[in-house]
Amino acid sequence: MKILYVIIMMLFLGMMSCSEDNLKGYSSSNYIQFDKLSKDSTVFSFAYDETLESGTVALKLVMISPLVDRDRKYNVKFLQDESSAQAGEDFEMPAEEQVIAANDSVAYLNVTVTRNEALKGSVLAVFEVQGSDDFMPGIEANRKGRIFITNQLTRPGWWNDWHEANGLGTYSDLKYQTFIREIGVTDMTLEADGGEMNYSTMRAYVLQFKYWLQEHPTEDEDGSLMKVAMRG
Repeated sequence: MKILYVIIMMLFLGMMSCSEDNLKGYSSSNYIQFDKLSKDSTVFSFAYDETLESGTVALKLVMISPLVDRDRKYNVKFLQDESSAQAGEDFEMPAEEQVIAANDSVAYLNVTVTRNEALKGSVLAVFEVQGSDDFMPGIEANRKGRIFITNQLTRPGWWNDWHEANGLGTYSDLKYQTFIREIGVTDMTLEADGGEMNYSTMRAYVLQFKYWLQEHPTEDEDGSLMKVAMRG
């Protein structure tokens, strides 16, 4: 029994050591990082609205720190060497100081993206958390935030395998454009997946599109008629 206890303690200490490797060298107990992993990107497409000249992407940051009753400053830097986007042409950083409000644990870096008619395909803007008087960068896997800016329509993450089989059905850019135009919805990320839409609302939108297609048969990109997989 004593041997088993020793083994468990060794495993526990090993796990603690691995967790601390990402934060080694910091004496501070206040850290801040992006909510998304650095390998994940937020996509902003101007293809959803041809009249749109600019928009805002809110990159969420979370802190690993006790709450305090004063505002605290954090620092995020644009990494030109890792980006194809150009500051001042494709986007603008917020002019105001980057602050987490008193007694709050979340902040948003509001990046203003701009339609660039010369843009072909997509450009990438990469941002990185830097140290400040109040915070040190959090774990390495969450220190960078990425925004893809495009004039093209891109398949949204929520149109996944489930939607292919049970929701909107097979994806195509034309079908997505038609859905946006007729239903007026671009994001159907469910609450369970970090979005703001519940299942009942999503189902109502899908069936609304299904009934519209029944009254207005529409060809898809491959020449077949658009179909919705959901029953109802």
